[in-house]
Amino acid sequence: MYEYHQCQSCDAVYQVPIPGPDEIAGFYPDHYTVYDKHIKLKPRGAMERAVLNTVYGYSHLSAPKLFKLLAPVVSIFKYRNCLPYENGGQLLDIGCANGRFLLRMKALGWHVQGVEFNETAVKICRDHQLNVFHGALENANLESNFFDLITIRHVIEHVPDPDGFVADITHILKPGGRLHVRTPNSESLGRAIFRHYWYANDVPRHLILFSEKNLNMLAARHGLQPVKTGADTHPKLVLNSLDYIFGNRGKHFRKRKLLRLLAKLYVPLAKVTGRKDELFMIYRKP
Repeated sequence: MYEYHQCQSCDAVYQVPIPGPDEIAGFYPDHYTVYDKHIKLKPRGAMERAVLNTVYGYSHLSAPKLFKLLAPVVSIFKYRNCLPYENGGQLLDIGCANGRFLLRMKALGWHVQGVEFNETAVKICRDHQLNVFHGALENANLESNFFDLITIRHVIEHVPDPDGFVADITHILKPGGRLHVRTPNSESLGRAIFRHYWYANDVPRHLILFSEKNLNMLAARHGLQPVKTGADTHPKLVLNSLDYIFGNRGKHFRKRKLLRLLAKLYVPLAKVTGRKDELFMIYRKP
């Protein structure tokens, strides 16, 4: 049984006690989903390329002229959380798993590196000719003030010492560089409804759950300035949470059409209340 407390100062939700390194490593077997060796990269459609070209600075991507004209309007509704391009930019993805994200960003023109502690995942990355360090960021000995963009996508909630983690990131991020964070929102509507059955709790792997407030507090401790704040939510979180409640091991709720339709109603509700499930944050190092 895992117990979670909430900090009375910053409202972060954290596991008590925080497990040690060996126990944490046991949470990530080689068959963990993100270590899948079969990587399928779908080609980007013309509309996505047009948005990337027109809105996010990927001027080297081709797209039909009409689509480029429509891109500013389309970007209001789709592709809202893309990462702006830096010509010749150096990108580091921490917790890069099987390297799928690195491959997609490399295809967009970034110079990419990764850090990953799972040996199997590192081997998959290296099989795809990716430069990935095997181990923890603190041991990677990366050059200071070097990276234009560092991404930690669904990683910080797995880290037992987020303060030290962000300190290490700030050290290797160049002045003007950006840190991109994706993480579950501890103040989401889904967590309020499902409580300990909320799928994004991902017990016991998620050691600390953050909100926009305490993420900003953590970033500010290291001099990082917020550039963009966003959030997403997905009907599947409702369906997967219901699976947890009912202990489904056969036909999961996501395979039932009526429940999928009802789950879609959750998305606008989470939007209206301002309590979406996933935070999307970009910070800048001055």
